[in-house]
Amino acid sequence: MQPEPSAYRMGSASLTSRIATFLLAIPALGLVAGLIFLPTIGLFVLSLAENFNPGDPVDKFFAGNFGWANYVRLATDEFVIGRLLRTLAIGAIVTLGTIAVGVPLAMALWRMSGRAKALLLALTLTPLLVSIVVSAYGWSVLLGQSGIVNETLRSLGLISRPLKLMHSDIAIVIGLVHILLPFMVLSLLAALERVPRVVLEAASTLGASPLRVHAAITLPLASAGIRSGVLLVFSLAVAAFVTPAILGGNGTPVFPMVIYEQFSGSFQWAYGAALAIALLVISSVIVALYLATARRVSY
Repeated sequence: MQPEPSAYRMGSASLTSRIATFLLAIPALGLVAGLIFLPTIGLFVLSLAENFNPGDPVDKFFAGNFGWANYVRLATDEFVIGRLLRTLAIGAIVTLGTIAVGVPLAMALWRMSGRAKALLLALTLTPLLVSIVVSAYGWSVLLGQSGIVNETLRSLGLISRPLKLMHSDIAIVIGLVHILLPFMVLSLLAALERVPRVVLEAASTLGASPLRVHAAITLPLASAGIRSGVLLVFSLAVAAFVTPAILGGNGTPVFPMVIYEQFSGSFQWAYGAALAIALLVISSVIVALYLATARRVSY
């Protein structure tokens, strides 16, 4: 029995559509390959080089020895491991902070409409419209020993001496939560917009309280948005450099600052490349494990 001509036309149209989609994606794929994959491969090759320093001729790089010495050094460097664990912990705390603040904010935006929603959304996006340097120095004005926070607490009689907020992990967390909050809110809001309101109305009709409706129906249906927000916020938090450098100072360096020091201060480029690759691999593994676990729990 021969298939109907319409089946051929449908199959041909589907194949043509896939080819067109692939052709449209070629420029983006080329851009990603050129700006991400190729530099990462070059960084990995550099991390395998031994006894290569900036200023050496290129032929020395290719004629030198290659091995895992830089990674062995990393694994036995207690200071570097401590900075790595501290950076991952800060990234986790920042992610939890954006969830705690971003979920209620996204829910409020989802329920609002008109000018009120537009105004609140504009305020939420403000950190993306201001330079990271300006935002960090703004927080330094607020959190300094003579800043607004300490002066307000002192005027209320809550403290007798200024709190050490600047150049601490607290300042880094506050600054990163403020800067990365829009990524969590926008990811969750996009997922909430796809939640059918008819389901929520049906649950309310059956006697469920608004809190139970949101906890049992809304958030599970929007869990994909939370996963996307966690992916963005955690990845950006562990790789942040400017905000920790300004708010944390040299006394509390995070892992990206240690990497920067290897390139610009110690001029140990191969070791710095190994640190960068290690941060990329470890953070990617953590994110992958989280996404796999979150999908399994949601299903």
